[in-house]
Amino acid sequence: MAEPMINDAAPSAAQAGAPASTAVALQPELLTAYRLMLEYQFFGAICLIVLLGLGLLSIYLMRWDPPVLGLVTLAGVLGAFFSALTRLYNVDQASIALISPTVSKLGGRYLLMYSLVPPIVGAIASVVIYVIFIAGLLGDGGVFPQMMCKTQSCDSLLAMLRDFGPKAAPDYGKALVWAFAAGFSERLVPDSMQTLIAKLPKD
Repeated sequence: MAEPMINDAAPSAAQAGAPASTAVALQPELLTAYRLMLEYQFFGAICLIVLLGLGLLSIYLMRWDPPVLGLVTLAGVLGAFFSALTRLYNVDQASIALISPTVSKLGGRYLLMYSLVPPIVGAIASVVIYVIFIAGLLGDGGVFPQMMCKTQSCDSLLAMLRDFGPKAAPDYGKALVWAFAAGFSERLVPDSMQTLIAKLPKD
């Protein structure tokens, strides 16, 4: 009775060993790419957090009003870094699967460029959604910031960038939260644009 059990177990062990050897063969390349991407994005996020901390400290000490568009852009970049780091948090098969074999073949310079794509996209998305708020294309509601001109007239591009912005303190917070969300979610701004385009007249 013992021999059939051993013979039956042998093929299953061999079959289980085949995919395991394939995984081991791919693992060093994927781990190298994973390590580099984690390193680039981690230190990028740390530098951004330090920059934001120093900026907030200077605002508190020097009592100066920073440009809202700059803060919105940084919030979008931070949201993108936050999203990328949460995806790369655990070194397991689920996380390694996020890095394709094609990406693992990239060199150090191109892998750095690949790692910087999310924060660049986050910066663009945050600026776009802030301009959408300025244009008043999204309906007024409790979740969207209310915008206003801080001077008598904002009839130029420079005046819009310098004097047009959130109405009150809660609106500043809403603008930064939406900018962070635009960087965190890659589909937020494209989906918003699709919604706005769908509302245009058919002609």
